[in-house]
Amino acid sequence: MVTPVAPEIDSALDHPDPRQAVERVKDVVQRRLLAVYPNAHIVRTDFFNHTYVPDLLMTWASGSRKAERRVYLRASSDPSLLASDVQLFEREQQPLVVPLGQVTSGPSRNRLERVAEEHHTLVLDPSGLGALPAHTATRTATALASDAIVEGGRGIMGERQVEQFLEAVGSGVEAAREGRADPTRFALSEVSRRTVPNVSRRMSTFMAAMWQGSGRSLSEFPASVPLQSALDETSLSLLLSSQEITDEGFWRRIRPLVDVKTLLRTGIMDTPNLQRLMRSAVQAWKGHVCMVAERAEAGPRVGGVWRWVIDHGQLGLLGPDFVAFVASSRKDLDFPEEYSAPLLAEVRERASRFAIPLTSIRMLMTNRSIGYDAPDEDVTHDPQLDGISAALGREEGVVEALALTSTRTALRCSFLSRTASPPGARALVPYAELLGTTLRLFLPLSSEDAEKLAHLLDAGEPTPAEWLQADLFEE
Repeated sequence: MVTPVAPEIDSALDHPDPRQAVERVKDVVQRRLLAVYPNAHIVRTDFFNHTYVPDLLMTWASGSRKAERRVYLRASSDPSLLASDVQLFEREQQPLVVPLGQVTSGPSRNRLERVAEEHHTLVLDPSGLGALPAHTATRTATALASDAIVEGGRGIMGERQVEQFLEAVGSGVEAAREGRADPTRFALSEVSRRTVPNVSRRMSTFMAAMWQGSGRSLSEFPASVPLQSALDETSLSLLLSSQEITDEGFWRRIRPLVDVKTLLRTGIMDTPNLQRLMRSAVQAWKGHVCMVAERAEAGPRVGGVWRWVIDHGQLGLLGPDFVAFVASSRKDLDFPEEYSAPLLAEVRERASRFAIPLTSIRMLMTNRSIGYDAPDEDVTHDPQLDGISAALGREEGVVEALALTSTRTALRCSFLSRTASPPGARALVPYAELLGTTLRLFLPLSSEDAEKLAHLLDAGEPTPAEWLQADLFEE
């Protein structure tokens, strides 16, 4: 939907006080840019129509770095004058020029188009600014194309050019996901022509991932893109924030292009596509430690419980009254809270209910610690434990246990800190085993919650039969 900007600018310029007129024009442009791209932070300068100093400075987070774009307002919309101005700007700054009137057609406009493209500058006239769609929570392909214009568009764009670009990219992304070459190729050519190289590469990588997700080989992709083994954080962010993709086969094919370190740098907190990705990744990705915290410590709660979230830079599974964080190292997680130790009967009941073998149990009674273990044997049902419990007045609390996962990987489970990890500082276990064993042993799950957990941890694929010992010299 086009939002008329030109009448607002004309009304602002009609103010009798020139200073007030300038501020009102800046209001119009700033308000519209933020409506389109609310992730940006915009700072005004005290200048207007200055040769070198921008009127507005727009900054935003781009993965782990900070990006910026200088915005220049121009009182004249004469293409010859605009071309002269653009030639004075530094190409690396990728300026955004907003003339306060429509740029006329003709040879001068064509020259301005070439100059703006060469200098990585976007000349966005009022009709083009008004044609950019307002931000919505659902990140469609059209919305991603609009972001690309704001972050790195180049050339001249009025209403027609903006609408054509949005349509081309929207159709191209859908075509890439279906493995159709011609619309994908056209969209890629528009992206290459209309955006600066870094944004063009990002969009191309995103579309290449969609192409691979369709089941087609990257060698058939209708453009020259760097062959890479993984999506970078920006491309992954585009994918996870786009409209929900329900095809489980797509996510199985995408999964090898994604790793958890990149996921944590995307800035994504909770989206439908994050849930889809993790359903595919839960048995393939591996971690070293799981920590279960009460829900008060969890951040995002979008979309209800039993969801994957990224909270304070860590991946976690959000349940009804807890969040279970997984990480590759204990130092990646916050210091755990201390909880009361459950009774031996409770731990034995949970282990028996979910068929979790316990080879070692350490109990605490006032100021005495008692250990009971049998290496490689399940002690859960040993009658001797009944005698120990009776002798202690059935008030013994379990502080630690050594539990075996479904593939017989040992997990040292601390009930006081609600943390679990395999022995060995570098040992890694599939998320499904790490989370499944930990949550079932630490928490009194209802039948309904146990069923939901089982569904979340079942990707519909065979569980890997082996565990992984990371390279000791890994960075």
